[in-house]
Amino acid sequence: MRVEVYLLLLSVATGSAIIFGTRGERWLGATILAGNVLTLLVERILGEIYASVSFGYLALDALLAATLCLIAVRFPSWVAICVAAFQINGTLGHLVKLLAIHTIPFSYAFLLKVWAWPMVLSLFAARCLPAMRTTLLARNWRPLARRYGRP
Repeated sequence: MRVEVYLLLLSVATGSAIIFGTRGERWLGATILAGNVLTLLVERILGEIYASVSFGYLALDALLAATLCLIAVRFPSWVAICVAAFQINGTLGHLVKLLAIHTIPFSYAFLLKVWAWPMVLSLFAARCLPAMRTTLLARNWRPLARRYGRP
């Protein structure tokens, strides 16, 4: 039942972001949707492994974290920052298991199954709360300032 609820919420959140969202939300929605589809592919190929770190999962999650961080820098909004932070948190779950080999497999499995919910809920909340999806205006980072014609 939880999987069906998650897939329904994922479909609604990413679909509404892609169709009705700002440019940044469209990128977020497409990236989250692609990440879930690619995760299912990796799971089919490698299987569910909780006794050790799957480097396929780690590589995919690290790539998605980097992509979501780039989206958050390019299209800064609270939803983009939250989604990128949740993805980083999920990626760090792999590193915890990699570095602390005595981590109980159940706790590692729990982290991997739960981390995606806050991302999808944040994207869904952005549809209901306009303040989460408005662009943050303070962009004082020098490389961006030069690129967009600000001193």
